[in-house]
Amino acid sequence: MITAGEASRYFLLFAMQTIGAVILFRYAVPLFRQVLLDPGSHVPRTQNLVWSLSAIALMQTGYWIRHRLRPPLPQLRNAFVGHIILFIARMSFVMATSIFGFVFIVRRPELFVPTSRYVVLIVGLFALFCYTQELDGLGRALIGPDSGRTGASGSI
Repeated sequence: MITAGEASRYFLLFAMQTIGAVILFRYAVPLFRQVLLDPGSHVPRTQNLVWSLSAIALMQTGYWIRHRLRPPLPQLRNAFVGHIILFIARMSFVMATSIFGFVFIVRRPELFVPTSRYVVLIVGLFALFCYTQELDGLGRALIGPDSGRTGASGSI
């Protein structure tokens, strides 16, 4: 049986990660759109760096504390909400992947990014990866055990 304290601990740590992700997306999405439209107009701003580092710290703190303490996932079952959370996890990862692809694979010559910002970008992408893992675990817990499979071999 999960106590109220364990459940509130899980949701507090999950909320930390979610708030960090919202902050990160709040600043990253408009910046990404601007850079896509006109890569040469991008000017690194200290304000974006401060918000990004704060969001990353919040996300990573919540994730690694939850990882260490391992509070139990919610015991309620709701397949619809679980699938919505899995969808959000995938969309978060698609956003992170598109940023990675644009910055590291496409590499526009008119886009200047200082080396220190590349490090922040990688750390931010890792924070989003960790958050995606968290969402994936929560979504699967809400969906519940897959009654259609009878073992690791996949035989029915």
